[in-house]
Amino acid sequence: MEPGPELNVIAGLNASGKTSLLEALFVLGRGTSFRSSKVDAAIRFGAEQFTVFGSLGQREAGRVGVAVSRSNGLSIRIDGRSGTRAELVSSVPVQVLEPASHELISGPPAVRRQFLDWSVFHVEQLFLEAWQQYRRALQQRNAALKQHSSDAAWAWDGTLISAGLVVDQCRQQLVRRLLDPVQRAGLALLDAEIDLRYRPGWAEGSDFATALVAARDRDQQMSSTTVGPHRADLVVTVLERRARDSVSRGQEKLVVAALTLGQIEVVSEALGQPVILLVDEPGADLDRNHLRKLLSAIITAPVQAFLTSLEPDLLAIPPSGRLFHVEQGTVRPLL
Repeated sequence: MEPGPELNVIAGLNASGKTSLLEALFVLGRGTSFRSSKVDAAIRFGAEQFTVFGSLGQREAGRVGVAVSRSNGLSIRIDGRSGTRAELVSSVPVQVLEPASHELISGPPAVRRQFLDWSVFHVEQLFLEAWQQYRRALQQRNAALKQHSSDAAWAWDGTLISAGLVVDQCRQQLVRRLLDPVQRAGLALLDAEIDLRYRPGWAEGSDFATALVAARDRDQQMSSTTVGPHRADLVVTVLERRARDSVSRGQEKLVVAALTLGQIEVVSEALGQPVILLVDEPGADLDRNHLRKLLSAIITAPVQAFLTSLEPDLLAIPPSGRLFHVEQGTVRPLL
């Protein structure tokens, strides 16, 4: 498939393979699927593996490939050599809007942390190493707590605190950068102001080191570390009310779109290149007026967009856009 650099619309009937095409593009940039936590679930029934590869045009890496097999798991190739997940994510910045994206508003904090950390990874250079150090220390501390070895657990507190504070600082800086573009996108899509507030994972008015020591008794009872950046959350409000408690399903989709488009603006500016945006059935849950607003925002965003649709005529594809048709897994260009 040779997509255009801006808007690409993927048309076809239900179960024709439209979403599978988006899934392949997502795997190419994340090494995982947005439809299942187990990437091998994307392997076709009866097959041993799948492979997806692509050419990245003017990007730093020329070609990337991802293979997933039932027996050997994930394999990544970047310009002919073995690569890591971090290198893949860095090479192919891709984000998705799909039916489950409403979890960003109504789902658990882990969904919002994952959303936030994809941005932080691309924008804040100190984040990745600090997050890896934090996760290792957290795993060791929790393992010691499960073995009821408190001295061994507390020995990891120094690393947990130093790395955790860097993670927290990177996230807070990113949220401050997100606020303005998210608010502009919210006004364009919903005529409403969206606000963001970051909760660090410990009580406001305290610091991480103090909170970690204060939680030791609870940590021993729970056999797990109960405060820290791994418990952080992003609170999203619309018109000063928490979004998860106040918006309809259609509005929820637009709030998620505003968050995503704001995120993409920040990441694209930091990288100096467009972000790949995948949108599965943008018209679902939206009236024509709000669909028009969403499409306008996508077309003007710094993205190479891939949209699926049962009714591509509703999307008003601009002259610079390309239209593809999918039938029984075969993709062919129409425009």
